[in-house]
Amino acid sequence: MKKLTSLLLAFALLLTLAVPAFAEEPPADEPTPIIYLRGNGEPIYDAEGNEVYADVGDLKLGDTDKEKIVEAAVNILRPFLFEGLLFNKWDRYGQAVYDEISPLFEKASLDGNGDPKYGTGVSPAVLAQSEKQAQTDQIRNGKYGYFSYMFHFDWRLDPYEHVDRLHEYIKTVLQATGKQQVSLTSRCLGGSVMNAYLEKYGSEGLVKNALYCETLGNGCTMISKGFSGQIDFDPAGIQRYYGQATFCKEIGFGIGIDVPELADEIVQRTLDLMVQDGRMDRFCNRMDALAARLYKALIPALFLAVGYGTQPIYWTFVAEEDFDRALDVMFGEEGGEKRAQYAGLIEKIRYYRAHVTSQHTALYQRFRDEYGIHMGVIAKYGLLNMPIFAGSDELSDSLASLKDSSLGATCAKVGETLPQTYIDARIAAGYGDYISADRQVDLSTAMYPETTWVIKNVHHDDFDRACWPLAELFLNGTGVTVENSGYARFRINDYAAKTVEPMTEDHCEDLEFMTRPVAEPTFQTRLQAFVDWVKAFFALIGGVLRGEVKL
Repeated sequence: MKKLTSLLLAFALLLTLAVPAFAEEPPADEPTPIIYLRGNGEPIYDAEGNEVYADVGDLKLGDTDKEKIVEAAVNILRPFLFEGLLFNKWDRYGQAVYDEISPLFEKASLDGNGDPKYGTGVSPAVLAQSEKQAQTDQIRNGKYGYFSYMFHFDWRLDPYEHVDRLHEYIKTVLQATGKQQVSLTSRCLGGSVMNAYLEKYGSEGLVKNALYCETLGNGCTMISKGFSGQIDFDPAGIQRYYGQATFCKEIGFGIGIDVPELADEIVQRTLDLMVQDGRMDRFCNRMDALAARLYKALIPALFLAVGYGTQPIYWTFVAEEDFDRALDVMFGEEGGEKRAQYAGLIEKIRYYRAHVTSQHTALYQRFRDEYGIHMGVIAKYGLLNMPIFAGSDELSDSLASLKDSSLGATCAKVGETLPQTYIDARIAAGYGDYISADRQVDLSTAMYPETTWVIKNVHHDDFDRACWPLAELFLNGTGVTVENSGYARFRINDYAAKTVEPMTEDHCEDLEFMTRPVAEPTFQTRLQAFVDWVKAFFALIGGVLRGEVKL
């Protein structure tokens, strides 16, 4: 999901400026049709058939009048400097942010009821094609592929908006294939739709297997802390995130930056030095103090302007402990004008929270134990959340925190391992097989530990090579588990070698940029950081003089 990271990078810049049915079980070797619920990115069209929106990160601004961009920047900067910083009055700054950004997203935004404006939605042609596909048997070579049946939906909306149509879609697939059950799979925010569907219709016995892939259906720390205004700049996280951005450019996933080698080295060495000598701590403390003054104006202005705050599905990622604060930050206190303006949206948000979010543990148990659905999870970690919100030190795939996407694994913090006393106790209790070789993850506490697979060092957006074969195996099978799947519980991805292998003690390393910050600087490490910076500086100057780097 490039759009979330794009938005949050922009944000950082702005700061500086029922009863189960007992259907007959199909034969053990008979595959079930796979229905895929994707994440965001489904193009959104207006009533005239023009594509207006797909991804914030792909928003094209190249044709925008440069003079208007400058004017917009001045309109935002003026109240930031002369009312906010000088007099701690931020309302006009927040309004300016909203006024200048919201026109870019106007056609794709939702109204106060969480409904589309201007007749926008998924293309009718795409929906018609999807319905036509549902009326045919898509089995190939004795099995169904991961993308056999794609259920298209407007991912901006309340997940419950889609469940009745999904139920009819499933019935159509069953009639076309002659099967008695389907398998459901979701990735990213599609997990929220799958949760809503299983909560309402799971008891009817139409679902055999259900697989969450890098899901946000159990929450997303970055959105939860963002919506609730819990800003927390992380010095080491900023250093790591710069390295991650250059890495993402190399692998072609997520937000990447392309910096010439010599320039990259001086940036890295500067960040090293700032972290070593404490300047990064002081910078982050100042940013946190500034954020504490302005977040109530900026957070709702920014998230409502780009549409996230009006899209019910993003509210499904807000954790229980952050929910009330997030409502207050985004829509003001109870009884206020803004609460009335967004009353319909808030009603939908509260409904999902009451039926799913606040019931997560009980629901996941019900899906498996009462409804008899074979539940599974594929999760990832090894990259970073944005280092500007609380919780950015959680293990993550750059968007979904592992504790959430794994449905409850116990995880160390970034750059750390689980305490040895904890590991020893878990091993003594018979749970040693659930501890990752890098000692960062304990899967025994997850909701479905026997059917949960975790892959290290792979980006959230990278699904096909790392996850697809395992997902197809699980969804076509009967009772596929870690033990009988042929796939190790913990695996590690290597982008250079293009391999995904079982994780071992000899092959469990973090990505290089994750280990760069020094946890406890000493005089020697500070001195070395300074020397390295001087070397990088003169190397850069030499590169400029030789014409290798253009400033």
